[in-house]
Amino acid sequence: MIDFEIINLLITNASEGGQVFNWRFVFEHTVNLVILLGVLVYFLKDSVRNFLVARKGSISSEIDHAQKTITEAKEKYEEYAEKLRGIEQEINNIKDAIRKQGETEREEIMRHANIASENIKREAQDTIQFEIDRARREVQSEVVAIALTIAEKVIKENLNESDKQRIIEDFTNNLGEEKWHQSQH
Repeated sequence: MIDFEIINLLITNASEGGQVFNWRFVFEHTVNLVILLGVLVYFLKDSVRNFLVARKGSISSEIDHAQKTITEAKEKYEEYAEKLRGIEQEINNIKDAIRKQGETEREEIMRHANIASENIKREAQDTIQFEIDRARREVQSEVVAIALTIAEKVIKENLNESDKQRIIEDFTNNLGEEKWHQSQH
């Protein structure tokens, strides 16, 4: 709407107060406008061209920079994605190593437990055998002591004086022979 009002204003001014359209007025202003534009182009064309070339160059460099940044970002992304895959693989390797180490330690603990169990069994068997042998010796010494006591009673009851004298003489003779054999060696 504003555009039509400006055109109406120009036409009204060109018609000089409502009379017939004034072509001369339009021509003079058009010539002035063309001259003004020509002067502006003549004096500003290098500046405008340099500005546009510089602007084109800066836009081009910004586009190149943006593309370079995008390329670098893609490379970084790929690098980090590869590192992430490597880290995932390393995590899996560590898990496997820990699992294997745990199994090895479990086997080692079981082996030590079995060895300890066997040692305890062997020690218990040795202790049982020792106690059996000790009990046997005690029983044997008690049996010998009882047998000697019984034999002593039987001998005392059944020995007469001549038997006693003969046993003492045999004993002394045997003792003398033993001493003689020991002195020879």
